[in-house]
Amino acid sequence: MDGEMTLKVLLAIGQTFLFFGVGALAVKLKYFEAGDVTRLGNFTMDVIFPFCGFASVFRGMGGADPMAVWLPPVLAFSIMAFNALLGLGLQYGLKNRSEARLKAFRQMAAINNYLFLPLIIVESLYGSAGSGCLMLFSVGSTVGFWTVGIWVMSGFRLDRETVKNLFTSNLVAVMLAVILVFLKIPLPAKAVDMADAIGRIGTPLMLVLTGSSLALSGAKLFHEGRDAVWGLLCRLLIIPAFTVAALKFLPMPGMVRNVAFILALMPTSCASVIIVNRYCGDVDYSGQQLLLSTFVSPLTIMGFLYLSTLF
Repeated sequence: MDGEMTLKVLLAIGQTFLFFGVGALAVKLKYFEAGDVTRLGNFTMDVIFPFCGFASVFRGMGGADPMAVWLPPVLAFSIMAFNALLGLGLQYGLKNRSEARLKAFRQMAAINNYLFLPLIIVESLYGSAGSGCLMLFSVGSTVGFWTVGIWVMSGFRLDRETVKNLFTSNLVAVMLAVILVFLKIPLPAKAVDMADAIGRIGTPLMLVLTGSSLALSGAKLFHEGRDAVWGLLCRLLIIPAFTVAALKFLPMPGMVRNVAFILALMPTSCASVIIVNRYCGDVDYSGQQLLLSTFVSPLTIMGFLYLSTLF
């Protein structure tokens, strides 16, 4: 990773923390209270994100033969599922194994930042061909986010409550887009543009709400030092190492392999705190992992990319 790309990644991470800061300021100035953050977070997940998921999948898969572009989405979904399975084993390294902590850890292990940061790196390394390939990956990642990302917090149970949690407006929107694409049912370009415009609100709003949630956590955010270190090692070193090793054994085109490699190195998802809060997980631990993994990730990303040139 050269100096120019490193600077781009650092600027992107700086922008992320700027959004967090705006959310923290909103709490400091008493624009947001705990109840406001919860309600707005639920609104963003239930109403705004479905538009984003629909537009992302419809545009990512549309305009091409679905059978010719199946590999990146399936691979992206498989990476999240594989990471989730690793998390089920790695969770026993935690000192605090309360149900809330385990939910937060499993979600962190399974779901990473699958578009914002990798897009910067992929575009710098591989240009438009790489970013186009990443858009196909994002289809599978979006499906994984709203299925694996929710299911893993139940420990992969299949009871009535788990099924209820899985059947969200986001999953409905994604599945609707997949059906429309595979049945080759066209939609007016303006309608997809509107869905995309509404969906674009979701990411910055979620970052602001995450910052508010982190501010409300206060001093509790940096408790549990041992579990903090273990989570960081798992998300940025252990899980990526196993995922990259698994990718080495799978036959695939060079560009697909390169993008999958980048995707495997990313820190935890910026939406993790709001998702974990929604499903009664340990918000303090989730927020701690989000901040630490995002802040440290440039070092581990550069390290893995350097090692990839040696082997």
